Amino acid sequence: MTKTANALAFPSAAHTFYEVNAVTEDIKSQLEETAMFLINVSRRSTEEAFKLGEHLEHAAELLPEGTLEKWAVERCGYTARHVRTQRAVFRNLARYKDILVELAVGPTVLGKLSAAEPEQIEQAIGFAAQNGKLRVQDVAVIVAGSKNEAEARPQIDPYDVGGLDGLKAIIAIKVRDGIKSFVGHLEEIRTHVSEALPKKNIVKKTLAEKTHLTARLAHRELESLAQFVGPFPTAVYVISTAALPGKTGWAAVSALLYKMGSETTWPDKGELRSWLEAEVVPILEWATSKSSASAWPGVETSEAPSANVAAEVGADGPISADVSGSPDSVVTGIPSVEKRMESIAAAFGATATIEAPNSKRTSDVDVPSVAEALAKPEKRPTRAEIVGRIKSELGIVAKSATPPNAAV
Repeated sequence: MTKTANALAFPSAAHTFYEVNAVTEDIKSQLEETAMFLINVSRRSTEEAFKLGEHLEHAAELLPEGTLEKWAVERCGYTARHVRTQRAVFRNLARYKDILVELAVGPTVLGKLSAAEPEQIEQAIGFAAQNGKLRVQDVAVIVAGSKNEAEARPQIDPYDVGGLDGLKAIIAIKVRDGIKSFVGHLEEIRTHVSEALPKKNIVKKTLAEKTHLTARLAHRELESLAQFVGPFPTAVYVISTAALPGKTGWAAVSALLYKMGSETTWPDKGELRSWLEAEVVPILEWATSKSSASAWPGVETSEAPSANVAAEVGADGPISADVSGSPDSVVTGIPSVEKRMESIAAAFGATATIEAPNSKRTSDVDVPSVAEALAKPEKRPTRAEIVGRIKSELGIVAKSATPPNAAV
């Protein structure tokens, strides 16, 4: 039977393939045209080799993801290896097509060359231009020689490479290894939680001891990987970490890890199991999923941290600074701004009335740059100025100073 006859004969396997993968009639028609070409192509010239790879790429766009090789095997009689090789020829050698066609490099050599690095490909093209031909063994020698040369070349520490290329290299290392470490820590926490849930009695202290340090580390890893830093609007000398966008999945992950970082912030024993089942497990599964998972049902993301604790670097060393000004701060043991101002006012026999601002950050314009912050020398107010500011700006109303035994 000729190739044309084979192409016209519709194999039962391909018919089954189309039904199983729900291929529509219009797509099937295009695939059949591609199949006719793939079956009848001679694959004897450089030009046809590139056309074959191009047709396979087109078929891959029409078919469900990951099914091209199965379709090519069942419909066209190709091997999966041959399909991968021809696609690599089209993808990796397309920029060199004209010169390779001019040099009449054979399809088999193209397949070998498609796995080479750009420098090796260019070296092989130079060899072909000089010698008038290029064989598979020539490509193998060029690739092997480049590999040996690279191994003999002294290795440069990426942290010693300057410029943007060096910076990109170490950022790539950070992302690659950082994500692996972060996910590993989340999986460790999830394992401990999964082991505790089947038990009739979950011991809060025991589970917290196994997970709280890992959660604290994972929280800092997420902060390092995904959050920006910058000067705080109302305290430019404080460099703080910008919060993740509120009411988002990753904000919920950050909030959960922060909460799990201390046993004091865990729910009481009566609510522990429901918290682990309805919040901890779904969030950890969402964060470690290898696919783009949608928002999980039944878990609110409003618990994302509304406060960031930054370090103010001064002459006396690092000082904890609450820069959020939010009464909903998740920082345990640190009083809110309102409580602190009421305490200060009480020391002077006064009452503080504070109106919270509508928003912590109004716009990016309000955020000064580091240069602007450093250009303005800090003026330290006197005690009298502090008292006056409390009374005038924060609505402090002084109590009557009339002694209790004064004459009426």
